[in-house]
Amino acid sequence: MNFSAWNDTVETIYAAAAAPSLWPNTLQAIAELLDARGALLLYRHDNGRFGAIVSPTLVVMAQEYEQRWQHLDVRAERVFRAIATGHRDVQADQTLCTEEEIATLPIYQQFLLPHGLCWGMTVPVSPSPAVQVILTVLRVKEKPPFCDALQEQLLALSRHAERSLGLSIRLMDAEAERVGLAAALDRIDCGVLVLGADQRVLLANRTADRLLGSGLAVSSGRLRMNDRATQQAFQARLAAVESGTVTGSGANEPLIVPNGERGLIVQILPLPSSIDVPALQTASALVLVGDPARERPFDPAVVRDAFKLTLGEARLAVLVGAGVAPADAAETLGIALPTARTVLKRVFEKTGVSRQSELAALMGKLFILRER
Repeated sequence: MNFSAWNDTVETIYAAAAAPSLWPNTLQAIAELLDARGALLLYRHDNGRFGAIVSPTLVVMAQEYEQRWQHLDVRAERVFRAIATGHRDVQADQTLCTEEEIATLPIYQQFLLPHGLCWGMTVPVSPSPAVQVILTVLRVKEKPPFCDALQEQLLALSRHAERSLGLSIRLMDAEAERVGLAAALDRIDCGVLVLGADQRVLLANRTADRLLGSGLAVSSGRLRMNDRATQQAFQARLAAVESGTVTGSGANEPLIVPNGERGLIVQILPLPSSIDVPALQTASALVLVGDPARERPFDPAVVRDAFKLTLGEARLAVLVGAGVAPADAAETLGIALPTARTVLKRVFEKTGVSRQSELAALMGKLFILRER
């Protein structure tokens, strides 16, 4: 791996967090790092609204896809089904189709190949509980299918994209309503604190102000965790983010901050100084603070990271943990009941429980902190 190119790409991903117009070029950077021609993000809100962001090299292809192929894409159907079964997060052609199918299916022969493309790999990301997103990269037909090493790199990049996109989607919604940055941050359903290079708080939204208290505080203009061990962990993660040494799929996992009987979920996002947003040009990091007591159901990404699940497994765990019957959860996720039971069995094994009631209790206690 070229670590310089990797770090440049991760920086590009986070630069798009507060400047959503940068995402097409960000996707192109992701594609080039993975030796692909282009990349795209497809997202769907709970209200049914769809959206897509594509890299510049895939614009023409995406237009044809929207006009003709989006309802004829067997490969995409298999991708979504495979993600829902939760066996693995990254899906590639060799895990979805046989060689004979690739040589005969219309989506390959009549769509991808005429555009000079053939091979793809896709990973789901969860920027918020209300939005489902998949990230896909595509490479030319002359190259081989994506190998396991490139699939692991995509998985690692997807975690960074997930954190950055979580903020971007909210800002895109606000941008569509033509409100300024301060108003947009106030509409975000989690605390947002913008930190300068000296770790001073430059800007905080109203939710962040409300969350300051027993778990975290602003002292002498700087954000502080009230628990000593958590403060040390926060400082270490903040230093890693600001130095650009954050790598790997688990490098930016949430930090659980003690806050009375429950915990706050804290995530740190780097912000390059070159970002094209005047209010953020002196910022070095964004700190996002979530209150799980106000979030039901739980964020699947948080459950995934807490129990080392796949995102498909986490989505089922969240539903069943909230008391939804497996049959209803299967219908919600678009999978068969026997498949849901198989996925649920894996969830039980990974979380160390043996029945639905125990999983529900575990979900309910996820952020209740025991005595230290």
